[in-house]
Amino acid sequence: MKSPPKPDLVVLVRGAADHAQELLGGRTPLAYAELPNLRALSRRARLHPFDTAPTGHAGHAGGDLFAAFGVSAEAGRDLPAAAVAWHGGGGAAEGPAAIHADPVHMAVSYEATVVMDPDRLALTAEEAEALAASLNQQLFAEAGARLAVLEPQRWVLHLDAEPAVRTVPLEGWIGADAGHGLPEGEGRRDWHRLINEVQMLLAAHPVNEARRREGRLQVSSLWFWGGGALPEAAPAPWRAVWGEAPGLAGLARLTGVPARGAVAGFEAVVAEAEAGGPVLAVADGPRAAGARGDLGAKIDALEALDRDWLGPLEAALAAGRLRSAWVLLGPEAPTGTRAAEPVPAAPALHCRGGRVWPWNRPKAVSESVSSGRAVGWDDLLG
Repeated sequence: MKSPPKPDLVVLVRGAADHAQELLGGRTPLAYAELPNLRALSRRARLHPFDTAPTGHAGHAGGDLFAAFGVSAEAGRDLPAAAVAWHGGGGAAEGPAAIHADPVHMAVSYEATVVMDPDRLALTAEEAEALAASLNQQLFAEAGARLAVLEPQRWVLHLDAEPAVRTVPLEGWIGADAGHGLPEGEGRRDWHRLINEVQMLLAAHPVNEARRREGRLQVSSLWFWGGGALPEAAPAPWRAVWGEAPGLAGLARLTGVPARGAVAGFEAVVAEAEAGGPVLAVADGPRAAGARGDLGAKIDALEALDRDWLGPLEAALAAGRLRSAWVLLGPEAPTGTRAAEPVPAAPALHCRGGRVWPWNRPKAVSESVSSGRAVGWDDLLG
């Protein structure tokens, strides 16, 4: 297939495409949600299946974002999410490698030890720093490692060597049995031993004792994932990137792309794309809601994006302000409770600006409407 001209704007909606859900009457969230602007865009679009993560790394791990920025990723190994996230926070490398060590609460029963939604911890910055300081003093410093707080809910362990394990992203294991999501590979026994030591230290920590008295969830463990060294990368072709997603700022900084941050109004995104693209806009809400099994929140996120992002996009294309744009409806990443499900097809709309012929009727955009060879980032960007 001949590569189309580079688009002015690319909108990546992470986690939009999904499987049919019983709670939605056998429909997918895309089919269930009210998305009038997506239907309007279908009048000016050609539909394609899109391969957002050709290396097979799930969206929770950042596979789609690494691919979007052309950062190399080896199939079967962790993406270095922690090193990239630390880089995005402006921190200098503190060792050859890093791994996420995110605080987590686990609900223990006779049947399983279930990983709870980390947002329910609602850690304060002071609590996070106190816990990390104790773990450094009593455990990590002796091993030549250092635990640092990137955000209260997201921590990074700096290491003196790359970890010889494969891991599962925390957001890919919410609601699942923790025992089946522990690090695997050559170094697994050392990491399992480390996890046990971490749990013993946390159980008696004054922060957890105070939270227990107050009836709040305690930090019962750390979830290690996304280990590796900061990768080398060539400059990415994006003029700028908008939006918020884990690792997005780090990939932008790594590849020399200006990161604009959260989208307060989509008109600013359109204006920058109009001045010369390609510009990338990333929406992470549907993926984050899907990771937590919250279908209501996922549908709300899709409908809000249709109103706030796709509405202004359709208006800009209709007015001829943009020559072309892509809307990529990225796939839901399987979680621990749905890991056996195949990754759903990801429809992509290649939209042209200007006049739309009257006989081009709007149609629903779903996971089943696209066929043929899947296109990828190289096809899109040329």
